Amino acid sequence: MSISGATPILFQHIKKWRFYRETDHVLDAIYSIELAAVYHSRTIVVIFKDVSGVTIREIETISGLSDGLLHIETQPQGMYLVEEWEEETFSFYCRQYEVREVE
Repeated sequence: MSISGATPILFQHIKKWRFYRETDHVLDAIYSIELAAVYHSRTIVVIFKDVSGVTIREIETISGLSDGLLHIETQPQGMYLVEEWEEETFSFYCRQYEVREVE
């Protein structure tokens, strides 16, 4: 599934937002963010890898966020800037991301 051509992405509800550390055999430790949300009446999961520069306004606002605009913009050096535009709840950089639809 691809959402790269449709930015900003309107999602109706964030079901899960998880920031975690994993081990990579090349880079050692990297940080990832998993975002599960309703998108066009379907649940999607977006996993952002090699995350840096994370800014969160309030963690409670993420779990209570009903509608939002997720903007993913290509940056120099192969990075992406990811921002929630509607409430300006969070922003961060990542090196790659993948999108899956949950059945």
